[in-house]
Amino acid sequence: MIFNQLPGTVFSSKCEIINMHDKNIYIYPIFKNGSSSLKYLADQMKYKIIINEQIKKVDIIDIIIRNPMDRFISGINTYVYNTLQDNPHLDLDTIIYFVENYLFLNRHYSPQLSWLINLSQYTTKTAILRLHGMEALDNFTPFHNKPIEENILSQDIILRLKNNIHNEMYLRMDNLLLSLVGKSLTFDEILKYLKEQDPKAYKHVLS
Repeated sequence: MIFNQLPGTVFSSKCEIINMHDKNIYIYPIFKNGSSSLKYLADQMKYKIIINEQIKKVDIIDIIIRNPMDRFISGINTYVYNTLQDNPHLDLDTIIYFVENYLFLNRHYSPQLSWLINLSQYTTKTAILRLHGMEALDNFTPFHNKPIEENILSQDIILRLKNNIHNEMYLRMDNLLLSLVGKSLTFDEILKYLKEQDPKAYKHVLS
C-alpha cells in the first residue's frame, strides 16, 4: 500500500476546518477525535466552514490527536455500525475480514497521519499545526456527543484487531504524533520528526 495515495482514495475532495471566529481559532475536525462535538458547536454558533483552497489563507490550525489504538477501535465500531445499517445482509465476520485485510478503507479509522496528509494538500508550507490531546477538547467545545455505536465489537474481536500485525507501522506513526501533543509545527517538521524517530515505520508507511 502506498500511504501517500490514501487521501485521494479515503477522503472526499472536500477538506474542512472550522473557523471559531469569536476565539480566533481554526480547528481541523478529525473523525473520532471529537469531530461530532466540534461540528455540532459549529452549527450552534454559526461558525464558518473553511474548505480546500481557502485553507491556504490560514496561518495556524488546531488539531486534536487521540490515542491511536483507542481511536482505531472506536473507528471500527463506527464503520461496522454504518456498514450494517447500509447493508444489513452482511455478517459481522465478513466486515471484520475486510477491516483486517484491507486496512484503512474508511475515514473513521484511517490513521491520523492520513488526515494530516490530506490537510497538507491545502495548507502553505509555513502553516503551523498546533497539536492537542483529547483532554483539550473541553477547551474548544462544551458538547460531548457519544456515538451510539461504541459497543458493537465484542472483546474477542477487539483483541484480534489489536493484534493485527498489518497495523503495526501505521500505529507507530500515530503514536509518534501523540508524542507531539503540545507542540506547534509545520507539516514538514512533523514528517522530519517521524522519520528521525522511527525510520523503519516511516519508510513502510510513506514509501
